[in-house]
Amino acid sequence: MTEAFDNSLAFRSFSPSSDDFIQVMVLNDGFAAALYVPEDSGNFPSAKQVYLAIEKARVNFGINDKAVSKFIKEQIRGKGLIFAKGSIPGDGSSARLVWNHVSEDGAAPQDITEQLLTNSILHVFSVVKEGDQILSKLPATSGVMGINVFSDEVQVGGKDMAMPEGEGTELSDDGLTLLATRKGIAQWDADVVTVTEMEMIEGDVDVKTGDVKADGNIYIRNDVNDGLRLEAMGDIFIGGNVIGADVYSRSGSVRVHQGIIGESRARILAGANVVAEYIQDATVGAKENVVVQRRIINSAVTSGRFVTAMSNEGLIRGGSIFAEKKIELLVAGSENRSMTELKVGFSSAQAQTKEKYQLKADQKRTEMELAYVQKRLAFLTILKQRMGTLTEDKELQFKELKKKEHLLRHESRRHDNLESDMERLSRGHDDEEIEAESIRVHKTIYTEVTLGIGDATMVMNKERHNLLIYRAGDMISYGPLEQAIRG
Repeated sequence: MTEAFDNSLAFRSFSPSSDDFIQVMVLNDGFAAALYVPEDSGNFPSAKQVYLAIEKARVNFGINDKAVSKFIKEQIRGKGLIFAKGSIPGDGSSARLVWNHVSEDGAAPQDITEQLLTNSILHVFSVVKEGDQILSKLPATSGVMGINVFSDEVQVGGKDMAMPEGEGTELSDDGLTLLATRKGIAQWDADVVTVTEMEMIEGDVDVKTGDVKADGNIYIRNDVNDGLRLEAMGDIFIGGNVIGADVYSRSGSVRVHQGIIGESRARILAGANVVAEYIQDATVGAKENVVVQRRIINSAVTSGRFVTAMSNEGLIRGGSIFAEKKIELLVAGSENRSMTELKVGFSSAQAQTKEKYQLKADQKRTEMELAYVQKRLAFLTILKQRMGTLTEDKELQFKELKKKEHLLRHESRRHDNLESDMERLSRGHDDEEIEAESIRVHKTIYTEVTLGIGDATMVMNKERHNLLIYRAGDMISYGPLEQAIRG
């Protein structure tokens, strides 16, 4: 069976004479060749001339003599006929990187290759000591040898990946394993893996530790619990969950191995990135990026650059998400039309104004409640002084009010601290240019999701899939995401 082709696809040609009455065209990176005679040529070339042209073109592998004979016998003009095919090489497999430091909770080594392709910030960190193996590379492999129409052997190997050697690490002699050169936290930092020495708490942040403040970096092996405050000048690493607590990194990132369970009162603020398995019922603010491995549920999230949920379920449902440059996720909203807002190009000043307004409202409510409790306590105190003792139910009421007063005072101090945190965090944004970009939904966006780019808004009126959402003049528009990526 012979094959014709469109002459416009040819990228390389040869002819036996200056008349160019026959051409040998090489296609497909040298793995196919075709014969071509122009429509308006004079005499059709003889078999000898055809084979001379093939010889001069150096085509000598995979020649189909039946195709050549057909070309000559039928005097095919104006369209090419493929007469030689090489043996296409098989692709090799690309290198892969495996985060292989096994933690104390028995976590298995993790292939992070796909994360590297979709995220610039990886959700991996480990406690290591000198000599520990942090990362291994599975080398690229060569594919099956191929031969082009010039009889050249061609082998296509898989793509290699550089080992991300950074501060506090070194390569093994074979170059396939990254080792720790000191004790600390191994983490993916930009394009390299580093090991950073830091303060460590071998347990929870709870009532036993009280609020924790660190001058540098800090690692909490387990959870940061309800009502507590964790603050550090540098990076914060949390091996468990954040549960209803406040966490603030002045100039570094907050990395939570498990989830942020806000219980509608947790606030996480970072001078760089916030990275977690998931975020639920919490307020999160990052000067740079917010990255989750699974989902963001019913939360208020503000980011100076990107918000990303591109692995596992990759879901954002409920709450308000603001990113100055891009939101990228798999699924937005839900079938039951949960109120979800996604907005980009939203200035830090506006975002912080909204958070400050909510904080002021919380402060006012707490102050009013505290004033009422203190008024009731004052009445019961006067009553006790006059009567000498209180009835059993009044005594129980007095104790409950004292307990509530203590909690409200703690809540008031927490509000004051958060107000100071937001003031400090906002200073870095004053001179930054705000750039509205896009919202990228790789799978599904459900009905009733509110979209915003700059000051333009729209509500999604039907379920759609694979969308790039962008600003077109004063309006929000959208189109196929895959087409935009390929373009």
